[in-house]
Amino acid sequence: KYHKILLSEIKSEKSELFSETVMTEHKMKLIKAKDEKNVENIIEVLLSLRVNALQISPEQRRSLVAELIRNDIFQISKMSSNAFVLDLLDISSHGLKHAICALISVIASTPQGVEYLIQVDMEIARKTIEILKDQEDGSVTQRF
Repeated sequence: KYHKILLSEIKSEKSELFSETVMTEHKMKLIKAKDEKNVENIIEVLLSLRVNALQISPEQRRSLVAELIRNDIFQISKMSSNAFVLDLLDISSHGLKHAICALISVIASTPQGVEYLIQVDMEIARKTIEILKDQEDGSVTQRF
């Protein structure tokens, strides 16, 4: 029993370190892919971040969201603007809309995440809801 507890503690410490290291890499890749207008790479980074969020325990998800915010993954705090996210939401790609809505959903799962997303205004929330309403009934993206 104690062995399982110790193993779980060691595992959670490793996943926290992993996500912190990976976070900076992902942020740089996301910025670069957006600057290059490389939709496939943007989707890859966004989905990778979401997969990381789904692979950790729900108890640690708050820490991951805090890490996403601390690293200003969407450049909202740094730029005092929603432009980075809104530009991504405006790209005409179903896969990208799915990926960005999925990550927004992860971030919005905590009060701090909601504050992060609406610190400038409600435009990210409004645009995300608009995208979700435009999806076919029962689509994967709508579940967010």
